[in-house]
Order: sequence, then structure tokens, then C-alpha cells
Amino acid sequence: MAGDARRLATGASGPLEREGLVKRLSGALASLPLLLRRADDDARPVAALRATLARGDWRAFAAALAPLRQRHAFDARALLTAAPTPDMLALGAAIHRTTCAGCHDAAGGDTLLPAFDLSRQIKSMPREEFAARLLLGVRGDRTIAWHNPFSDAELAALIAWYAAAR
Repeated sequence: MAGDARRLATGASGPLEREGLVKRLSGALASLPLLLRRADDDARPVAALRATLARGDWRAFAAALAPLRQRHAFDARALLTAAPTPDMLALGAAIHRTTCAGCHDAAGGDTLLPAFDLSRQIKSMPREEFAARLLLGVRGDRTIAWHNPFSDAELAALIAWYAAAR
């Protein structure tokens, strides 16, 4: 959510992509109260997030989200390898070639949820955010958007391969 708000705040995306990001944030806010209750946390901050979403105030959205991010930090250490092995890089390349390339090697235009070049995208955001985006899974039609099919080792290999890609 923080990454999408940051992308919206920069204003660099086209109108369709902005619409897709807003829809994705709206969808995330729909399930956030349940997730917070499951984590024994207060769901009241979601109202402020919804209000800032409705106003399109992305800096205020990020500020309202910050305390939740602190209390429920994403631990990406299992997915981020400082020194990937040649076998990891080969696995990452193979997974990309067979699973990811069809969407992510095409030119990304102004669409609702563009499939950007992942080796470029990893260089445009914090590694933890990139890892979280991969962990949350692909977005697409209902046949691929339900869950992430990759293990932590496969995700770590993909992240290492994208980071090493020239």
C-alpha cells in the first residue's frame, strides 16, 4: 500500500495506471480491518486511510499508514540474499523465463495494472517493497490472482536474479 501511495504521489503514472493503483488501494483497505483484528490491533485507523484515499491525498495516506507499517513490519530477510549462489540465479532466471516473462518482458503501457520490467522495477524501489510485492503475488485475472505459487526459496531466487540483471 505504501508503495502504491508513493507512486501516486509522484504523479508519474498515466491516468489508467493511477486508476488501477487507486482501485488496488481501495481493495486493500477493504480487507485491512479484518487483518488488523486478526493481529489483535485496532481497526479504527482504516477510517482515516479511507478518507485520505477519497481525497487523493497520497502524502496524508502514507502518514496515516506509517504507524501500521511500524507495528506490522514486513520481515523480508528470508527473501533477500546478500550473496546469491549461481544455482539461485539460474533458478531465478528459469522461473522468470517460464512464468514471468510473458507479461513482464512486454512493454508496459498506461494500463490499470501494468506489468513492468521487474529487473528495472527492483532498482526503482526499496528491496523490501519489491520483496513484499512479489510475496503478495501477481495481479491479474482470477486464475492467477488468488495466491502466490512460489516458495520462499523461489522468491529469493527471483529477487536475486532481478537484482543481478543488467
